[in-house]
Amino acid sequence: MQNLAEYVQCFFDIRGAPIAAHRAGDTARDCLASLPEVNFVTRLSVIRLTLFATLASCAHAADVPRRVLFIGNSLTYVNDLPSAFVSLAPAGMDIHVDMIARPGAALADYVDDPVVRDALANNRYTDVVLQERGGDAFCPAECQSSRATLAAETSAAKLAGLARASGSRLFYLGTWQTSASTNAALEFGERKIAQAIGASYIEIAEPRRMLMVEYPSLPCTHSDGQHPGYATTAMMALRTWRVVVGVASTRTPCVAGEVHYRAPLPDGVLHVDRLLKPSTCLISRDVTGGLAGGQLIPGDHASTDRARARSHPKCADVPGFTVDLNSTTHS
Repeated sequence: MQNLAEYVQCFFDIRGAPIAAHRAGDTARDCLASLPEVNFVTRLSVIRLTLFATLASCAHAADVPRRVLFIGNSLTYVNDLPSAFVSLAPAGMDIHVDMIARPGAALADYVDDPVVRDALANNRYTDVVLQERGGDAFCPAECQSSRATLAAETSAAKLAGLARASGSRLFYLGTWQTSASTNAALEFGERKIAQAIGASYIEIAEPRRMLMVEYPSLPCTHSDGQHPGYATTAMMALRTWRVVVGVASTRTPCVAGEVHYRAPLPDGVLHVDRLLKPSTCLISRDVTGGLAGGQLIPGDHASTDRARARSHPKCADVPGFTVDLNSTTHS
């Protein structure tokens, strides 16, 4: 029984909660590998425990009340990522989602901001998702070899301290560049920052590039050439849900109410209303299945993938979108 007890201690994290359901099998294998040889009865008990914990993880994800705050910029509010995120919640789930996002904002702009400080101190968020301004975490070869602290790391660490002081879990949501090589430099910096501040990293750059390879006709890029198209926002919602909640969602990401191009509430905290109409779904159900299953998580970046990506440098622009600098909405 000692080996089984050691397995139980390994299988459950330091908080005593079951691990995320989609990682249960991998964790079980790793825990077994770390233990001395166990007999058949113990292995059978391990299998039963793994199955129980996996099912408990699924139930746990839906039962725990959640208050989620997104802190970001136009990459966050164009197409309403927080609204798309909360649309993935199953019926009956107790979840509330807020957003603080301003045009062109870096995380450094929020460190001493009274709106941010008040929200983190008083709104009892269970989860805080930080999204840096596009490219600010970029770390090319000379940066990687120098081991210097990125400027973006310093501001992220300060925000992380504020969030953690109120008991929130931290997540660092990635951005993207235009090629596999620049994505690699960006993701290096993002992973470095996430590790330094103790946040779970949500990779976007390479999955987005692979999305463009697999679905070249999808609206991955806004017609302004810089901001996310519907498909990119949908992918960010699905990947963020999977990491934050711990289980993949098979629901299609949809936006409740107006789909925004301009910041909907740049000077305050936007509380996402899931009941607003109309509801605009960002991708089709069949594409949702592919994204939710995690097939677009990059592995060894095979040369065939690189060649295919070069043949599809951009996804399609969002149909019907135009940029009007004198307007606050899409046309």
